[in-house]
Amino acid sequence: MAMRMPGKAVMAACVSKLGEGICRFRIFLVVFLILALVILIPLIIGGLSDIDQGSVFLMISSTLIFQAGAVLVGLGLSLDPLTILTIITSVAIGVIVAILQICELFSESSPRVAAWLERIGKKTEKYTFLHTYGVIMLIPVIWIPGIALYGSPIIAWLFQWKEIPSIICMVIGWLLACTFVLALGTGIINLIF
Repeated sequence: MAMRMPGKAVMAACVSKLGEGICRFRIFLVVFLILALVILIPLIIGGLSDIDQGSVFLMISSTLIFQAGAVLVGLGLSLDPLTILTIITSVAIGVIVAILQICELFSESSPRVAAWLERIGKKTEKYTFLHTYGVIMLIPVIWIPGIALYGSPIIAWLFQWKEIPSIICMVIGWLLACTFVLALGTGIINLIF
């Protein structure tokens, strides 16, 4: 008996729930956002800053792997701190938006996930501060190793916080974390050299 691929099951559920056109558009949107924010914009920034493509791809991959620690890779490449922050922030925004879109696609196409989110919503509705100020929690949460860039969008989705304020808070937290690593890294470099 052949096993069904999870991706095919999600696609089939998405098509049956949302319709083929909407489902394909949403998947296209996620892919487009990833390509634009994670690859295209950093390459444009690198081109405008006279950085070779290899270094830009190294910054992209180090952001995906080391997250805010990618600042140290940029410093090791002797890149301008503002360029480093711009490239890795573009990558981070692409990851955040893509994860949020994928989570939304799952919740819209899977009755099980939608029911699970509804149960979470009912359990948290008695904590009004979570719905009023909880999104601000994303600023320090994005600093936590292991959660950081990949877990913060999922937390925002689980608590069903509005997307734009969530993205803004995550980007603020990301910039603060990266600036901290940048300050620490330049301080260490200045001490050594």
